Amino acid sequence: MDSVGGHAEPGNSALGQAVLFGREADAVERQIAELTTMLHTLRRQQQNWAAGGRAELGVVRVLIGMDDAGWQVLADRHWPGTRRANIDVLLVGPGGVFVVDVKNWREVRLEGGRLWRGDADADDEVRKLLDQTDAVEQLLAAEGLPPTEVVPLLVLAGRRNARGALGRVVLTGELDLNVDLVRRGLRLQPAVIDRVVEILDRGCPPMTAPTPSPRPRPARSPTRAPVPAAADARPALIDLEGLRVGLVEAAAREPVEVWMTWLHPDQAQQVRRRRAGPARIRGAAGTGKTVLALHRAKYLAARGDSVLVTSYLSTLLPVYRSLFRRLAPEQAHRVEFSSVHAVARRIVTRHGPQPAVRTTVLDTCFSRAWSAVRHDSPLASVALPQYWHEEISHVIKGRGITTFEQYAQLARVGRRIPLAVAHREAVWRLYQEYERLRTAAGVPDWADVLRQARDLVHAGTEAGRYDAVIVDEVQDLSCVGLQLLHGLLGRDADGLLLVGDGQQSIYPGGFTLAEAGISVVGRSTVLDRNYRNTDDVLRYALSVVGDDPFDDLEADLVAGLREVAVMRPGGQVVQAPPCLPEHQALVLATHIRTLRDAGVRLGDLAVLVRSNELAEKWRWSLQAEGLDATLLRDYDGTRSEAVKVGTFYRAKGLEFSHVLVPDRDRIPAPRRPAESEQAYQERVELERRQLFVALTRARDGLWLGATR
Repeated sequence: MDSVGGHAEPGNSALGQAVLFGREADAVERQIAELTTMLHTLRRQQQNWAAGGRAELGVVRVLIGMDDAGWQVLADRHWPGTRRANIDVLLVGPGGVFVVDVKNWREVRLEGGRLWRGDADADDEVRKLLDQTDAVEQLLAAEGLPPTEVVPLLVLAGRRNARGALGRVVLTGELDLNVDLVRRGLRLQPAVIDRVVEILDRGCPPMTAPTPSPRPRPARSPTRAPVPAAADARPALIDLEGLRVGLVEAAAREPVEVWMTWLHPDQAQQVRRRRAGPARIRGAAGTGKTVLALHRAKYLAARGDSVLVTSYLSTLLPVYRSLFRRLAPEQAHRVEFSSVHAVARRIVTRHGPQPAVRTTVLDTCFSRAWSAVRHDSPLASVALPQYWHEEISHVIKGRGITTFEQYAQLARVGRRIPLAVAHREAVWRLYQEYERLRTAAGVPDWADVLRQARDLVHAGTEAGRYDAVIVDEVQDLSCVGLQLLHGLLGRDADGLLLVGDGQQSIYPGGFTLAEAGISVVGRSTVLDRNYRNTDDVLRYALSVVGDDPFDDLEADLVAGLREVAVMRPGGQVVQAPPCLPEHQALVLATHIRTLRDAGVRLGDLAVLVRSNELAEKWRWSLQAEGLDATLLRDYDGTRSEAVKVGTFYRAKGLEFSHVLVPDRDRIPAPRRPAESEQAYQERVELERRQLFVALTRARDGLWLGATR
């Protein structure tokens, strides 16, 4: 998952969580106590508010000594966009920005998705709070704060255990508020809090002041340095230099999961952007595509949409689900995380027996088909059988080709070996024999399941099931798979968001968006800032693929060496001297211990290899060296203190503080017998992209092993 460096705790979304999370428990206890004091004060003021004495609300900020805990209160504030209406309280602190409306109601209930005050529908009050929140959100989004950090909060004075949600409105009792706010964690760094307060002070001036006036800034602790501002320009929300320093500090102290949901303020506008059709977000590794997608899912769910987040890689979805539950627990029920294959299987099963995809049977069918045609086929001298198996799975069936005439004219996106008519005829004979054997065995492959599901959706039986579909790592899908997901949205399909990067494609073949019937003209965003990788790590990774052009769901190739702004200097790339194969485990374990002694968490490290068999071998090797190790296939986004070991494929979409790649010198594998030069070059490019994906999972450092 591409994500932005310096992420906050999964479940949180800004740098302050990472910077502040490790503070002593007494700071949190002080924060809870002061929040409790604030609510008691607000309750005491309730009678004055009801009587119209709103001027007294202005003293709440003075009465509550919140600054030591990082919270600031702006009371009785002008509602942006209105002439005289006010917002009762704006609360800004480590947990975000809260638009607070305190009600002294006694008979309150949630019923039928609505709020009732006795027998009266209180929907007008809910709508008013939402409108206030939207005004505040727009004010801050223009300055770079993620809109998902602005929370409408309806507080019932004197109540306990009154929690609930009305869409994005959070309902809580006064006696629960301290717990609820602290539960959100520490999401905004002190400099951001100060800048947000300045912006709100200008945009939402005190109702009692005849003209907006600057709010006195509280005395700063040494860790809260002023944010410099140009004399002739409105100050930026984030001090980027300070942010970069904070990222490094956070990386040194926090688990790697801390990074995985933090949205950089530069990308905040993308979260709530309205589009008139399918949209696309693309960019190089580390530019924050996936974390932006997760925040988009949170934003859509908060406004009441049902959202599907999907990917080709089934192993990613449990991690995304875990991260999202911590990012937005109140919206988790509105967002489904399922692989495209799981979605397809579910659709097909609703209309008939569950399809049983048996890989061993399918492999046998292909082997028998290859044996039947290879002797008089020109294919044997061009590439290995696996290449032709992929041609059938990814090119013919993955793109929904049903006739030889279609295949004969097909531009084989993602494939480098040119095929003459005779070669295509031979491929088609192989395909027909495979299909005959597969059909006789009564076993579908995944391409069949995707096609059947797509056809059911296009027939109108499943369309409109979701309000929005977010597709991560879209470059790894098949054309048929994307057509299926597109169809789930119905006719308009304006909720489709495609996220990915062709340079990180780890499967053979490809297609274009035009072929899938999707246009993103005017709705495509390219991200060009790498927030994750340090400069040395990214430079080494790009040296692997810099000479290889790649397909990116369009007809034209993209140059392998792209312009990317790196936000984090330095890094560590260790290329171990070649050693005997039996000694490499010791060398690797020694490096891991060195990192551990330097303060790096073992759970933030990943040993990445080419196959499941190698992953098992290296896990055993690390355990034999006395290091706790676990397979990456078992990782679901939950923190652990064991070194993760897995394949390049399973690492896709994830990130680690350090990545260790044994046998780097054996990647790509040498040319094989019966492999033509063109087939070899195509395979080499694919293996280099797979290695590139593994290398760019590293945030701070790489270790590369070699044998002699």
